[in-house]
Amino acid sequence: MGEKTDWRTELNKAGADLQALLSEGMPADNPDDWVPRLEHSLAQLSRALTGFCSDCDLGLYDDCIELAPRLVPQVNKIRAEQVQLQASVQQQIERLHSQEPTPGLRRSVVDLVHRVDQLNHHAVDVVYSAYDTDLGGPG
Repeated sequence: MGEKTDWRTELNKAGADLQALLSEGMPADNPDDWVPRLEHSLAQLSRALTGFCSDCDLGLYDDCIELAPRLVPQVNKIRAEQVQLQASVQQQIERLHSQEPTPGLRRSVVDLVHRVDQLNHHAVDVVYSAYDTDLGGPG
């Protein structure tokens, strides 16, 4: 049997890789190589986000609610954020397929990465609150 994927780590890595690509910036003289790399990085982010959300929804949040019913509003908010973020990542990928990169592209992807990072932190905070255990987050 293969090892279980640590989607939280994958999510952090995908976000860091995307930020590194964005910090390079799109070369004005040849965006033809950069755009597919951006699309690949967004696809990695989408895959990691989907895995992360699936892992959390496979009982972790339910366990948190069972241990600490006061967390129901926070868990519901995180679940709603997950759905919104997954849709936002897919929309960004579709935009790359259907149009040339625009000046606002970098800003919208940076905002997306920030929102994913915040989701990750919120999820860790909820689990910490429920289990009263520090799972060790980045930074």
